Amino acid sequence: MAENKREILPIKEKIAQHRWNFEGRSIPMGIGCAWVSEYYNESDEGVRLLDRAYEEGFRYFDTSRSYGSSELVVGEFLKHIDRKSIFLSTKSHFQPHMLGAAAFSRFRQNFFESFERLGVDHIDLFLIHDTEQIDSCWKDVIPFLREQKEKGLIDYIGLGTRRLGAHREAILTGAIDASEAYLTYSLLKRSAESTIQLAASKNNAYINASLLHFGVIKDKELPEKIAKSTGHHRQELVNSLKMQELCKEMGVDIVAASLQFSMLNPDVDIVLNGIHRMSNIDSTIRSMREVIYPDQWRRIFELQRQDPCMFEENVSTWY
Repeated sequence: MAENKREILPIKEKIAQHRWNFEGRSIPMGIGCAWVSEYYNESDEGVRLLDRAYEEGFRYFDTSRSYGSSELVVGEFLKHIDRKSIFLSTKSHFQPHMLGAAAFSRFRQNFFESFERLGVDHIDLFLIHDTEQIDSCWKDVIPFLREQKEKGLIDYIGLGTRRLGAHREAILTGAIDASEAYLTYSLLKRSAESTIQLAASKNNAYINASLLHFGVIKDKELPEKIAKSTGHHRQELVNSLKMQELCKEMGVDIVAASLQFSMLNPDVDIVLNGIHRMSNIDSTIRSMREVIYPDQWRRIFELQRQDPCMFEENVSTWY
């Protein structure tokens, strides 16, 4: 059982202590562990991948009960390191629209199973995963998580969803300590800007994920896919192709621009970089070494402003 009297820092301070120490620079980047689930029961490649990330200086690791076997792989990785040296975050779905009255029982079960799967007695941040409305969490989920926080099993409560309205409501009502959103703040989307500002004003942490839009940002087959697409899907592919063409013209690696973009915002506490293979870590290192000049960022921002959907919320439904 975790110690009840352990001092808990404000979450932004705690996360700041677990930024990536890279070549003398403190970089707000952590590791998204969804993809390592593919390696479970096949080889120890997933553990080697996380070991390599740790050796390179990463100290923030994010997983979820819903990422297949990811928690199990992370649990094996944790056996090799000092647990106290990292910030550990995981999540569980809460889906009353699908499970009805059984939704909370499933959430509660997942919560305790996460500890077993990870092999730990303490988790830094536990998030409610992909819940569209925070209202449904008030009766059972929030009180339950606050109870676990009092017991010392977790330090912080978070919401992990793409729905920015849910994040704002959760922040304003004091339900959470951290927001984790995806596909809403990137080279292709800036709809989360006001939510990020709100989180900072309330001393909540903001965690930004899916910077590459599930690979769309670097997709080499965009022209063919654009020809077969319609509506918002097609428009976002067109915008991605325009961004690729601009970066190529300027001699800027688009992955580097994608990873560095949200780091320009000081109110983003951690950027999550999902790793799938060793080459992803190598690419990340190269991306952090690449210098993108102010005039190049200016041209990127100008292209973003030409997109009428850039600042709109939840326009795309194809992801």
